[in-house]
Amino acid sequence: MHYGSQEHDGLVHTFAKRHHQHHHQAQHSFDFVKLPSFSGSNDPTLYLEWEAKVEHLFNVYKVTEDQQVRLASLVVFYYVNQWWQQTVMDIRLNKRSTVVSWNDLKACMHARLVPPPYRKELLLKLQRLHQGPRTVDKYFKDLETTLTKINMHDSEDSTITRFVSGLRTKIKDVLELYEYSSLKKLVHLAIKVESKILKKRTFKNTLNDGSYKS
Repeated sequence: MHYGSQEHDGLVHTFAKRHHQHHHQAQHSFDFVKLPSFSGSNDPTLYLEWEAKVEHLFNVYKVTEDQQVRLASLVVFYYVNQWWQQTVMDIRLNKRSTVVSWNDLKACMHARLVPPPYRKELLLKLQRLHQGPRTVDKYFKDLETTLTKINMHDSEDSTITRFVSGLRTKIKDVLELYEYSSLKKLVHLAIKVESKILKKRTFKNTLNDGSYKS
């Protein structure tokens, strides 16, 4: 169903006519970035995988907030058109907040496609998330993925606390001796510490095997 411009004004940013005329396309794009198609599946895992891919592209291409809403909405309009029509109507009747950012749009999609039991399961996973046998890099990526799926926007300090609390004790103990000014630097430092610990362990095993020669 095609929406008139009045229906969109003040709800989600007004779109150029040429975008409305191409809702049938499998890929939706500006000149500099293409978004993957969204199947409209009710499987929350498939939706969250799509959302993560879109978020990654926005970050890589430094897409502005205004462009994020416009571009992502084109995909939403086409694949979940009936639901979005009702959402637009609810906004017009002041039954829900205006969608003006990518986070707003994600919140709408989460309410539609991520049921409370699934979100509860993810929250429990987040609470129990520890490095375990994983590398630091894999553990951090799993943490990021889980936070994204829950649509949780932690402050950097909160994410740092979550990350450190789940690290293996030996790595955590070494990190306490250092200062770090950002999450990115902390993760890089943790990877370096892990590498040094692994090298020491390998060297010790070599000595124990009697295969090291001076």
